[in-house]
Amino acid sequence: MSKYESKQAERSGSSAAHREETSKLMRELRSLGIIVLIALALRATVVEAYIVPTGSMEKTIMVGDFLIGNKFIYGMRTPDWLGIPYTRLGFNVPWVRFPRFRRPVSGDVVIFKYPHNPLDKYVKRLIAGPGQTVEIRNREIFVDGELFYHPEHMQFLERAPQAADWIDPNIFPRGNGNKDHYKLVKVPSAGDTLSVIDERASLWYTAIMDGHSVRLQGQEVLIDDEPVLHYVVEQDYYFMMGDNRDQSFDSRFWGFVPHEYILGEALFVYFSLDLKRFPFLSWNRVKRIGTVIH
Repeated sequence: MSKYESKQAERSGSSAAHREETSKLMRELRSLGIIVLIALALRATVVEAYIVPTGSMEKTIMVGDFLIGNKFIYGMRTPDWLGIPYTRLGFNVPWVRFPRFRRPVSGDVVIFKYPHNPLDKYVKRLIAGPGQTVEIRNREIFVDGELFYHPEHMQFLERAPQAADWIDPNIFPRGNGNKDHYKLVKVPSAGDTLSVIDERASLWYTAIMDGHSVRLQGQEVLIDDEPVLHYVVEQDYYFMMGDNRDQSFDSRFWGFVPHEYILGEALFVYFSLDLKRFPFLSWNRVKRIGTVIH
């Protein structure tokens, strides 16, 4: 073989090796892309990971717990927002909910969108569902007149309850008492008729959550600029509370959660960090890995 032919063969072999490496890289990138798409599909439909930033559910769920949530059980939702993860840069898109395995029920630990800012996700215990009544007497919760059970890790941090005659101006609806003495309310359900005269606070809240505009003009209540005497609720609602009762910002303060904001059920802790202490990981936190939420 001549010197020229030898160089040509060498170039040809080098080119073939380069093409093989490029082909291998493309195959690996394609496989990685498929894995990412599968992970995103699972995240959007079946399961999703969440980190808990507040202590409203302590000691059932600790600050710094990383949770796996089941998005399948209450009906999978297609994504309703596209954008850059962990930012507010994005836009809303049409979405649908698939058939549910079961309804959310009293006692479930539920992951949902915060009604007054849907980009924020909360985790609370479902106290009462659509059509049920809620009342709190001296810290004891009554659902449909029956005493609600005490979750295993429920706690009060304040020694004594607030005075029964004190009206907290931050309570929903206005004038309904305080966090320890909460007057009876009925959780709206789809098809309920709310009267302007008797249930103005609930009417305003549910109409807005259903996507309508509500305003007062003189003595009239206008929904979508039409005067009304009543409003027919369009979806089910839920009443949520944290197990850390004195440190929970929940339905007692901001109202009901509409069904369209329900995302899933909290299942278990897959990792946990103590965000208040360096180096963040301790044996107590390692022991929380695998903790089932109930």
